[in-house]
Formats: sequence, structure tokens, C-alpha cells
Amino acid sequence: MFIIGRFFAGAGAWGFLACIDRVAPIYTSELSPANLRGFFVGMNGVNVAVGYSLASYMGMAFFYAKEPALQWRGPLGIALVWPVLTLVILMFVPESPRWLLMKGRVDEARDVILKLHTSKDDPEQKFAQEEFHQMQAQSNLEKTLDSSGRALFQRRSYRKRLLIASGFGFIGQSTAVLVINNYGPTIYKSLGFDTKDQLALQCGSNTTAAVFNFLGAAVMDRFGRRPLILISLLGCAVALTIETAMVALYAEAGTNKAGLSAGVFALYLFPAVYAMGIDVAGYTFFSELFPNHIRAKGVCVVIAVIALTDLIYLEVFITVTILGTIVMYFTLPETKGIPLEDMAKIFGDTDEVILDGETIHDGKLSPLAANSSKSKETEVRGEE
Repeated sequence: MFIIGRFFAGAGAWGFLACIDRVAPIYTSELSPANLRGFFVGMNGVNVAVGYSLASYMGMAFFYAKEPALQWRGPLGIALVWPVLTLVILMFVPESPRWLLMKGRVDEARDVILKLHTSKDDPEQKFAQEEFHQMQAQSNLEKTLDSSGRALFQRRSYRKRLLIASGFGFIGQSTAVLVINNYGPTIYKSLGFDTKDQLALQCGSNTTAAVFNFLGAAVMDRFGRRPLILISLLGCAVALTIETAMVALYAEAGTNKAGLSAGVFALYLFPAVYAMGIDVAGYTFFSELFPNHIRAKGVCVVIAVIALTDLIYLEVFITVTILGTIVMYFTLPETKGIPLEDMAKIFGDTDEVILDGETIHDGKLSPLAANSSKSKETEVRGEE
């Protein structure tokens, strides 16, 4: 029965990765203005880290329960609250305006944008109107494009996006993050700590991740995704190297307090650097890299790669992380502040950008000047 339960829990968890843990970032990115997208999408990573923290707190709390069955039934029972809460919240959130436009529901999409992007400094809501016009023009083109799964592989620039995103997903997951998250108490045990200390240290580690997730989300729109990701990858390699050395040298004897303390430091350093770059920036990067008409499918392929990466074992984590840092340095594009409709430009697909975001907001093109966008749309369709 427990295995059956794990099947549904896993489907829900990875459904969250492809559905809430990943569709939520996609959804958030499609609602957010470009200059704040990193913060808002990054909050998904913050909330996941907070969830890990709450789970560890409950594990610590129920450790003191006198009834053995309550020690594991209690945390599992509390976990039922959050899916129910999510279902209630979903009844009050708006639909993605870009999805609405792809479905031809123009008025609903406009209402969502004007409601969420309202600014007191812009009484006529000119900026929101311009954003909506760009989204509408782009969606008119993308509704004519192939949105099947095979479209991901038919165009060179799409394959490049998929390769970069999947490569980053593979490298980020190859940092041993799940090993440290799921087997943290076992690692602490190897360093000589008893059960109570193991649980307490795991609580602290998860809390550290939540704090640095928020820090990453707060600075991402200022410094960009690329610097945070590269620093994070390198930091993970350093933390793994320290931890591996400390366990190999001092864990068995358990007498060198300085060495054991360094091992604990590495286990706290890892979630800090992982959270502020790979985790929080990854949520954002995956959700903004693909064009609207194949974004969901592209992200799902990346999630499949991440899931398969969990088959890699500990010995190769450090090597993959170091090599991955080098590869990402030369291949990872910066997406900070770029409207989702303009993302195709950094991959050379200028023919898929109907209206340039900078041109619209600089006032060089009126948001009501639909004729020019329509003519370009016709031209692109002719080339297709």
C-alpha cells in the first residue's frame, strides 16, 4: 500500500514539476512583466524550499511522539492539507493571458493584463496596453505555427533551446541535490551525529535553502540569470568536494571535530549556493526559454531529462558539475528583462518576432498601429 501511495505521490510531485512545480513557473512567467519576471517566477523556488523546511520541521516535531505509528502517520497526514489548499486557491487565480490569446479569447486576456499590470504612475495604462498589443500580435503568428511535439526538433533554433535547457537541467540535477536533500540525515549520521541532531541539522539546512532561494529571486532581475547559475554550479562543486573529503578522512574515526564541522559546513554551503542559482534561476530560465506555442512541451522534455538524471550516482556528481559549469559558461544565454515575445531573437529567429518590445515601449510604434504587424505576420507566413 505504501508503494502504491508513493506512485500517486510521485505522479503528483513530478506532475508538479511538469505541472505545478513547472507549470506554475510557466504560468507565473506568462503573467509577470519582463522586468520583474525573475522575482515572481523565483518565488516558486522559494515556496518549494519552504515546503521542504516545513516537512523537516514536522519530522523533527513528530520525533518526540511517543506512539511509533504517529511518528510517520502524523507528517504524512499533515501533507494532505497542501493539495486541498492548492485546489481551493486555483479557483481564484486568473488564466494565463498568453494561453487565452492562443485560444482566441482576446477580451479575457486583455482584462487579465490590465488588472495585473496596472500602475498608479500610468493613469492611461499605456505600458500595459503596449504589452498586450505585443502579446496579441505574437499570438496571431504563433497560432499558425506547428505546436506538436515534433516541432521542438524540426527547427535548428528550437533544438538549440531544447539542448541548452536540457543540458542545464541535467547538470543542475547532477550536483547531488536529491542525495543531499533525501539522505541528509544519513550523511549526518556518517559524521557521527545522533538521530535528534540529524533531524535538527536537516531542518537548518532546508531553512538555509529557503533563505537563499529568496535572496536569488530578489537579485535575479538586477544581475541576471546567467551569473547566478554559473556561480551556483561552481559553488556546488566546491561544497561537494569539501564534503567528500571530510567524510573520507574523518567520518570513520569520528574524533576530529574540526573535520566533522567542516563536513557540516559543506552540507549547509551546498543548499545555499544551489538555491540562489540553479534552483531559483532554473525555475525562471526553463519557463521563459521556449516560444508560447511549444513552451509547455519544451519544459516537459526538460523535466523528463531531470527525472532521468536521478539515475546518476554520487561518484560522478563532482565531475559532471565542474564540466557542466564550463559548458554552461559558453552556451547559456542571458534572458533578463527580455519579453517572452522577444525571446526568439537571441536564438536568431527574428522572423518569429512580430513586434519588438523595445520599439513599442520607446514610443517608436503606436500600440494601435496594427497594420504594420499584420503585414509582417503575412510576410512570415509566406516564408513558412
